[in-house]
Amino acid sequence: MIAAQLLGLTALAFLAPLPAERYIPPEPPRGVGWAVGAVVALLLVVTVVPLSLALADKWAMDAHAAECRASGGRFLPVASATGRGGYRCERPGR
Repeated sequence: MIAAQLLGLTALAFLAPLPAERYIPPEPPRGVGWAVGAVVALLLVVTVVPLSLALADKWAMDAHAAECRASGGRFLPVASATGRGGYRCERPGR
């Protein structure tokens, strides 16, 4: 070892290429999970709430139609001036 130092051979070790470093990806910024969760929650609310309201309206109308037909009437659509019609129960005795 001392002979290698005297000859200057240890200085040659610094000329060798460095070993390749393993790539370590950077940590994602904090708060990204909350942002993704907020976007998912917003999309869920925007899609599920109107669907549930439409289904609730349909179920209520189906129940009303079944009650009307059970009493012997007809469940008919009604035209309106605004273009948004409704339904009514026409009973033959009235």
